[in-house]
Amino acid sequence: MLTGCNAESSVARDTPVPLGATPAVTAGADTTRPQFDPTVVAVLQSADDGIPRRDPPYTYAALPFGYRIESVATGLANPPAFDGAADGRIFVAEQFTGLVRVIRDGVLDPKPFFAVPDLRIEAERGFVSELGLVGLTVEPGAKPLSLLLYYSAQSPQGERKTKLVRVREQNGGGVLGETLLEVPVAPACCHIGGALTWLPDGTLLVGVGDHEQASKAQDLKSPAGKVLRITKVGLAAPDNPFSGRPEADPRVYAYGLRNPFGVAADPLGPKYVLDNGEIGFDTVYDLVPGGNYGWPGSALRPDTVTEEPRETYLESLGVAGAVVYRGKLAAFDGDLFFCQFHRGGALHWFPISDEPFDADRILAGGCSSAVRVLGDDLYFVDYFEGTLYRITQ
Repeated sequence: MLTGCNAESSVARDTPVPLGATPAVTAGADTTRPQFDPTVVAVLQSADDGIPRRDPPYTYAALPFGYRIESVATGLANPPAFDGAADGRIFVAEQFTGLVRVIRDGVLDPKPFFAVPDLRIEAERGFVSELGLVGLTVEPGAKPLSLLLYYSAQSPQGERKTKLVRVREQNGGGVLGETLLEVPVAPACCHIGGALTWLPDGTLLVGVGDHEQASKAQDLKSPAGKVLRITKVGLAAPDNPFSGRPEADPRVYAYGLRNPFGVAADPLGPKYVLDNGEIGFDTVYDLVPGGNYGWPGSALRPDTVTEEPRETYLESLGVAGAVVYRGKLAAFDGDLFFCQFHRGGALHWFPISDEPFDADRILAGGCSSAVRVLGDDLYFVDYFEGTLYRITQ
């Protein structure tokens, strides 16, 4: 169904677009993607438990003047994650094939860079499956080039785990190296997470889902339902909030999460985590060292202090991928961007300077699973169409 062609198209939006309307485009531009066509949902009232709830309204924002959206490359098969190397190559993970693909100068290499040897997927679940190759990042400064891959694995004996492994470049391809993290997978499926975000100090934040064992999210001895902070060799960062406490895994940075697909870190300091709730209640939080994010509520003691969300979505968006922009696109500087997986995807723009933090704007469709800053451009990927886009000027 997907093709391997390479397109060069742009979409310019200089004025706000009414909800559900087709945005104006430059002459000759490809108007088919990326677009966002929101579905109409019923207004959800506050529940009897007294918890105030609301859904932020959709606002289809204009691109800042002079900015444009371009198609970089297409022909990818269900890509949930990507990252860029210093030499300009872009590495892309394919969830169900277990392949790592390479894009050079807008052209998708026909030969894969690497194939995960022990991948476990659930093909019968189709696109709603959360298993497979779901996380990828380039290791900063590594020589030779190294990638870290996060995926669901199965041994020849049938043992299931979530793994974070290193893959080193050798003779133009990837060679499997060390395993940095292993988390047992429950007999059911899925909730394995997959966010991988480097901090300026060289440590890595790993968003690990609860693996459908909800109570483990409150168990500090378990890595499930957590954001971990580890070194490049997979050890706990020595200044982690629970370091030295016998009742805790020292790799734990934050806990009480259900399925964090997005973790973002501003090079200047603030960090954010996005969690997928149970039948809606997707949330955007400040990521606080030692913070408890309250999942599952049934496991909390009455005196438990939990972090308050920046934003809560009543309907299930499938919040995924997150990045804080720093670069030459001045209108975006310091702001948070993330994707939504459901309804074909959308690129959300949260201007952090706005108070209160509720000015969610949708810039485009097609951002379904990952968004990153590569160079000075903002890149995002359409999981369903297999296309990588960028915003540039």
